[in-house]
Amino acid sequence: MSLSASSTPRRKPTFPGSLTDLHRFRKTAHGHDGSSRIVMVRKTDQRTFASIKKGQEPTLETITRETIETFRGQRTECKITTEKKDFENRCPQDIIEALADRGAQTLKRTIIKKPNQKMDFQQECLRAHNEYRRKHGVPPLKLDKEMCKFSQQWADSLIKRDVLQHSNNREYGENLFMMQSSNPNFTVSGKEAVDTWYEEIKVHKFGMEPQSLASGHFTQVVWRESRNLGVAFAKYRGKVVVVANYYPAGNLIGSFSENVPPPGGFTPLNNNNIEIQGRLSRLSLSSRSSNRDLRSVTEGNFEEDFLEAHNKYRVRHGVAPLKLDKKLCKYAEEWAKHLASRNILEHRPESNYGENIYCLYSSDPSFTINGNAPVDTWYEEIKDHPFGREPSSLKSGHFTQVIWKSSENLGVGVAKSSQGSIYVVANYFPAGNFVGHYVENCPPLRPAFYNGVSESMAKRKPTSENLQTYADNKSSVLDLDTFSKETLSIHNEYRRKHGVPDLKLNPEISKFAQNWADTCARTASLQHRANNQYGENLFSMYSSDYSHVPTPRDAVKEWYDEIKLHTFGVEKVSQGCLHFTQLIWKNTTDLGVGLAKNKKGQTYVVCNYHPRGNYGGQFAENVPKPKS
Repeated sequence: MSLSASSTPRRKPTFPGSLTDLHRFRKTAHGHDGSSRIVMVRKTDQRTFASIKKGQEPTLETITRETIETFRGQRTECKITTEKKDFENRCPQDIIEALADRGAQTLKRTIIKKPNQKMDFQQECLRAHNEYRRKHGVPPLKLDKEMCKFSQQWADSLIKRDVLQHSNNREYGENLFMMQSSNPNFTVSGKEAVDTWYEEIKVHKFGMEPQSLASGHFTQVVWRESRNLGVAFAKYRGKVVVVANYYPAGNLIGSFSENVPPPGGFTPLNNNNIEIQGRLSRLSLSSRSSNRDLRSVTEGNFEEDFLEAHNKYRVRHGVAPLKLDKKLCKYAEEWAKHLASRNILEHRPESNYGENIYCLYSSDPSFTINGNAPVDTWYEEIKDHPFGREPSSLKSGHFTQVIWKSSENLGVGVAKSSQGSIYVVANYFPAGNFVGHYVENCPPLRPAFYNGVSESMAKRKPTSENLQTYADNKSSVLDLDTFSKETLSIHNEYRRKHGVPDLKLNPEISKFAQNWADTCARTASLQHRANNQYGENLFSMYSSDYSHVPTPRDAVKEWYDEIKLHTFGVEKVSQGCLHFTQLIWKNTTDLGVGLAKNKKGQTYVVCNYHPRGNYGGQFAENVPKPKS
């Protein structure tokens, strides 16, 4: 046999006794004999695992996988795979170092971002709210970004001004919280603020309208109709202020019973409107008092006397008279019959109207009641009402509804129980006693020098003609038009010194300002309007010459002279220069002017601004230096 130079002798391979005993072969070996072939593949994997127990070294796990496959021709005849695992408690140093290096690189790539403190606070506060709301069976709140932004602006304003007071926003409900520590690095959790508000549950009486606002933070937290939450905090030198806003707003007087359920939620008995309405329907057809002739328990023309009594008191406070509404009377009588049938005194649940109720008992079966008696009793609460600010309790709630400026229509119903009690129900539309609206709707008694409206007007049925006469008589003899135009001119004179746009006179805002000027004059007090949607500057002057009227420059110059207390270009602003900063606030475009005088020789000037100024964080851009 001849061999070529490039050929080498070939031997028939020797196979092991056991096909699985292949450790003496190289990692890859091939053999064939005619139509038969054997292919062996040896694959070794090394995997390293770090112990989860702190302080232990990594463990090296070695997996060896071997496969033998025999062929007959191109077809697999037999295939066998074996796998062996070995463990070494001591991992080679080079592998440990390689793993450590790789771990450090991975950590750099996957480094966790620094937590967002404000976002975490908001989420924690939201969870705390909803945990308490679940206890009372009311829907959870949702976080609203725009409301959070609004809350943040107010929190920043409060912390910079070092005060704790509610904002003038009328759209949202609001809870405030403040904590201070000598440690400047201390923090407050979102849950801590909500827990503090919720603790007021201990002073709240469920199923009835509260007699005070001592539980107002708690009731807003669980208020059933509220759906959205905005929350934020601000911190400075160891003091933290938390502001939470709610929409729709809670704490509406007359709506507590249906919006503040006890823990566990409402029971079917006290939240079943179908049952109440069904009961009322039956009462309207047949109740113990429905067959009773009400003329036997009332004196004279009860409805007309009742209306006249209201309007007599309303005229004293300078508000328009009410009109009697027959449909509202039927509605009020329905509830009066319900009260008489059960011989209880309670407000109608989920009513869209304001409501005053009255009960009088006599053992004399022939006893009667006149239309003045209930109204006189309600009006006596005037002694408990703090004019010029929001009340801290509801002791004067009947009185304030009687004179509530925005109310226009009145309904009254009377019923007598079998036990001898007479029930009187009065309903008002639009409803009164809304938190945040007392100042403008409950003016104090008008001084004697306002003689434009006599009490005889209360006896006249309201018509469009005498209502207009009523409104006209509220105007002062002062030349308001000239005073307003000159006030505007002086404002713009000062504003041009600082290079900011001129203001323009706004009739609606002027009407608003005049209303408050009248209030200041009547009460002989100089105080800012609560829950004011506009910016506001006030001025007062006294003269023993009761005919003396200050000039517009007297007022505006006094505000502008506060410039000496202002530092331009900074956000930390003195309280003593806020009249000046509002006067030249760059973003303000509209002005309203009011002027009123009382018989004590006091003159009051009110200026309202829109959009309002004096927002924290915006002074530098809105209060420029005077032009050189």
